[in-house]
Amino acid sequence: MGKVRCPGSLKTTAPTIVERRCPKCGRTVEMFGDEEKTECKCGNTVFKDRIPTCVEWCKAAEECLGDVIDVKKIKEEAKKRAEKEGDPQFVSKLGELFKKKQQD
Repeated sequence: MGKVRCPGSLKTTAPTIVERRCPKCGRTVEMFGDEEKTECKCGNTVFKDRIPTCVEWCKAAEECLGDVIDVKKIKEEAKKRAEKEGDPQFVSKLGELFKKKQQD
Protein backbone atom coordinates (compact mmCIF):
# COMPACT_ATOMS: atom_id res chain seq x y z
CA MET A 1 0.00 0.00 0.00
CA GLY A 2 1.26 3.50 -0.85
CA LYS A 3 2.11 6.20 1.62
CA VAL A 4 -0.98 7.96 3.00
CA ARG A 5 -0.78 11.73 3.00
CA CYS A 6 -2.56 14.04 5.40
CA PRO A 7 -5.08 16.17 3.43
CA GLY A 8 -4.15 19.22 5.51
CA SER A 9 -0.49 18.92 4.56
CA LEU A 10 -1.16 20.35 1.09
CA LYS A 11 -1.98 23.71 2.67
CA THR A 12 1.34 23.81 4.49
CA THR A 13 3.43 22.65 1.54
CA ALA A 14 1.84 25.01 -1.01
CA PRO A 15 1.49 28.45 0.62
CA THR A 16 -0.86 30.99 -0.90
CA ILE A 17 -0.04 34.63 -1.52
CA VAL A 18 -2.55 37.19 -0.25
CA GLU A 19 -2.59 40.76 -1.53
CA ARG A 20 -3.86 43.58 0.68
CA ARG A 21 -3.92 47.35 0.26
CA CYS A 22 -2.13 49.46 2.84
CA PRO A 23 -4.72 51.78 4.41
CA LYS A 24 -2.05 54.43 4.98
CA CYS A 25 -0.36 54.76 1.56
CA GLY A 26 -2.52 52.61 -0.75
CA ARG A 27 0.37 50.39 -1.86
CA THR A 28 -0.40 46.71 -2.58
CA VAL A 29 1.29 44.49 -0.01
CA GLU A 30 1.82 40.74 -0.34
CA MET A 31 1.82 38.25 2.52
CA PHE A 32 1.53 34.51 2.87
CA GLY A 33 -1.93 33.17 3.65
CA ASP A 34 -0.85 31.92 7.07
CA GLU A 35 0.43 35.35 8.17
CA GLU A 36 -1.83 37.64 10.18
CA LYS A 37 0.03 40.85 9.39
CA THR A 38 2.96 42.29 7.51
CA GLU A 39 4.81 45.58 7.28
CA CYS A 40 4.29 47.93 4.32
CA LYS A 41 7.26 49.80 2.82
CA CYS A 42 5.81 52.99 4.33
CA GLY A 43 6.19 51.46 7.81
CA ASN A 44 2.49 50.82 8.44
CA THR A 45 1.35 47.41 9.68
CA VAL A 46 -1.14 45.78 7.29
CA PHE A 47 -3.40 43.09 8.70
CA LYS A 48 -4.89 40.19 6.79
CA ASP A 49 -8.63 40.61 6.39
CA ARG A 50 -10.74 38.24 8.35
CA ILE A 51 -14.44 37.72 8.72
CA PRO A 52 -15.65 39.32 11.94
CA THR A 53 -17.57 37.09 14.30
CA CYS A 54 -20.96 38.04 15.69
CA VAL A 55 -19.26 38.75 19.03
CA GLU A 56 -17.55 41.77 17.48
CA TRP A 57 -20.66 43.50 16.13
CA CYS A 58 -23.81 42.08 17.76
CA LYS A 59 -25.35 44.11 20.58
CA ALA A 60 -26.70 40.92 22.19
CA ALA A 61 -23.32 39.17 22.25
CA GLU A 62 -22.69 39.75 25.93
CA GLU A 63 -26.12 38.47 26.86
CA CYS A 64 -25.69 35.49 24.56
CA LEU A 65 -22.05 34.53 25.25
CA GLY A 66 -20.97 36.63 28.22
CA ASP A 67 -20.69 33.68 30.58
CA VAL A 68 -18.46 31.77 28.11
CA ILE A 69 -16.04 34.40 26.74
CA ASP A 70 -14.90 37.95 27.51
CA VAL A 71 -17.15 39.78 25.04
CA LYS A 72 -16.08 43.27 26.11
CA LYS A 73 -12.43 42.43 25.51
CA ILE A 74 -13.14 40.99 22.04
CA LYS A 75 -15.23 44.05 21.07
CA GLU A 76 -12.50 46.41 22.26
CA GLU A 77 -9.83 44.49 20.32
CA ALA A 78 -12.01 44.62 17.19
CA LYS A 79 -12.39 48.40 17.53
CA LYS A 80 -8.63 48.86 17.97
CA ARG A 81 -7.91 46.65 14.97
CA ALA A 82 -10.39 48.64 12.82
CA GLU A 83 -8.73 51.90 13.88
CA LYS A 84 -5.29 50.54 12.97
CA GLU A 85 -6.62 49.40 9.60
CA GLY A 86 -7.89 52.90 8.86
CA ASP A 87 -11.64 52.39 9.37
CA PRO A 88 -12.54 53.15 13.00
CA GLN A 89 -16.28 52.85 12.28
CA PHE A 90 -15.97 49.36 10.73
CA VAL A 91 -17.59 47.48 13.61
CA SER A 92 -20.59 49.82 13.86
CA LYS A 93 -21.02 49.88 10.06
CA LEU A 94 -21.00 46.09 10.02
CA GLY A 95 -23.69 45.98 12.71
CA GLU A 96 -25.86 48.38 10.70
CA LEU A 97 -25.38 46.29 7.55
CA PHE A 98 -26.57 43.14 9.32
CA LYS A 99 -29.50 45.00 10.81
CA LYS A 100 -30.59 46.20 7.32
CA LYS A 101 -30.21 42.67 5.90
CA GLN A 102 -32.48 41.29 8.63
CA GLN A 103 -35.13 43.94 7.90
CA ASP A 104 -35.17 43.13 4.15
